[in-house]
Amino acid sequence: MRLKNILFFVLLIPVLTQAQTGNAVEDSSVIKVAGMTIHIPGDGKLTYNYGKKIGDDPIFKDSVKVETSVEYNFLDKKVPSTFEVKTIKAPKIKMTEPLEKIYKRFVAIGINDFKSAPLFELSHTTIRNRKYNAGFELNHISQNQSVGAPINARYGNSNVALFGKKFYDKKTLYGSFDYDHNLVNFYGFNENQFLIYDEKSLNRGLGKFNLETGFKSNYKDERFWGYDVNINYDEFSMDEMSVVEHRVNLAANINKYNELKNYDWFKGVFNLDFEASYLNSGNPLNNHESVLFSLFPAFDLKLQDVDLKIGVKTFYQTIDPRKFTANIFAEADFGFVKDVLHIFARFQNDYKRLSYLDYAYENPFVANYGDILTQRTPVDFMGGAKGAFSSKSSFNFGFRYRHHTKLPLFYNISNDGLNEFVIVADKVDHRQGFAEFIHEGKKLDLLAKAEYNVYDVYKYEAFHLPNIYVETRASYKLKDKFVVGVDLFFYGSQLALDSFDLGNKAITSTLNPIFDFNIDVRYNYSEKLGGFLKTNNILNTKHVRWDQYANYGMNFLIGLDYNF
Repeated sequence: MRLKNILFFVLLIPVLTQAQTGNAVEDSSVIKVAGMTIHIPGDGKLTYNYGKKIGDDPIFKDSVKVETSVEYNFLDKKVPSTFEVKTIKAPKIKMTEPLEKIYKRFVAIGINDFKSAPLFELSHTTIRNRKYNAGFELNHISQNQSVGAPINARYGNSNVALFGKKFYDKKTLYGSFDYDHNLVNFYGFNENQFLIYDEKSLNRGLGKFNLETGFKSNYKDERFWGYDVNINYDEFSMDEMSVVEHRVNLAANINKYNELKNYDWFKGVFNLDFEASYLNSGNPLNNHESVLFSLFPAFDLKLQDVDLKIGVKTFYQTIDPRKFTANIFAEADFGFVKDVLHIFARFQNDYKRLSYLDYAYENPFVANYGDILTQRTPVDFMGGAKGAFSSKSSFNFGFRYRHHTKLPLFYNISNDGLNEFVIVADKVDHRQGFAEFIHEGKKLDLLAKAEYNVYDVYKYEAFHLPNIYVETRASYKLKDKFVVGVDLFFYGSQLALDSFDLGNKAITSTLNPIFDFNIDVRYNYSEKLGGFLKTNNILNTKHVRWDQYANYGMNFLIGLDYNF
């Protein structure tokens, strides 16, 4: 206990005085275009990286609950698709418009169902300061809706965050403090198994406290050694402390650009990533304590038309019977048509230790007595093409194959009155085809993503893993006052557990596909004052993401925000 208190105090000091990640203000350039002075971060070299680009992760959020600009993606998190494609450099971008004015403070308030507390957001940050940057954020959103279950579905999220950074000569000290509290309820419970019940006893509270601090370099010249050292502490609790987890991560990166004078073709960046992660997890049936180490040395070779990255990923966990795992990492990017079309491929392995810090934010109805799982992925291959039609449009598409020796699956069973989800692990071969497209125009922004998945599961079934997933976001600006947005989501059919036969083989049922259609409208009365209306599931379709837990029907959020 004394050690934990000391650690907490040490981590807290730099946060209260400095904090959050970011580049030093000195890393910038000033140029003049058409008589305007423009401040550009970095060394002044504009590439397509400064425009909208294909991201590594899914871009959108689902809409089973009302959402604001704050990323509340707790209730219905989608199956992750974490392909990591480097962004292609597109043709030149010419900046012809002045930068928008940045305001220090922001406040928003809104209402949705007239049964819950209103939406509230408040933030304050310091700006244009060469010595430090700091700020805070407060927000709350909640919802209460009838979805055809014995009781109403409830959701709530409250968050407070402090962050900042302190700039030194070529260095930045950063840190942050964040506390997030979520409330859901087991509205899909089996009423027939309860003679009497209290709605409050069906609530579930989840709390997460995060503290982070770090120190990084900000050199413009890559020939100097760059570094980033970071300490991160998470504390998680669920069901009135029935589940409690503490996780401490120490991460470090060093990097340096290298050239061989006698070999002009040999030049690139050396990277070394190291992480040590301590986890202490306890629940009513299981206790776990371990340290996971990872080391990833790699060299990114920059040839004329090819980027080639070669390295070795190594992992060691103190309680894993196998202890040590290592495999080759190889990634190649070939400029088939310079700045227009690139071919890419990657082979790697992966190793993850999964706990309730992962489970509960993927499926909030998970049972509180699950095991800590070690997810090994000895084979992870991805290949495809990416490119840019112009400085405003980019795309990528490809194929990915992963062999998981342990992949967590969720299912619920009828003899559990709460219909909570059990966690099991199985060997899974996952084949995926994917495509993404992004266009950012002066009036129209369009983002689209599609996945087709095939899962070969050895013992169980691919519970709650959709075979098809599509999402699209389009927004259009009308005369600088109105912005109209449309979101479309589609999940393919999913398998849920019905029961087990006498041979303990799963008997499944099929959940219907999900189609979700959302519209939002924003009106900018002035540069400071605006109003918004967000409508989710506007067709009021009845669908289920997690078995026995119907998604929210049509819902809305209306409100005002003000910058000052």
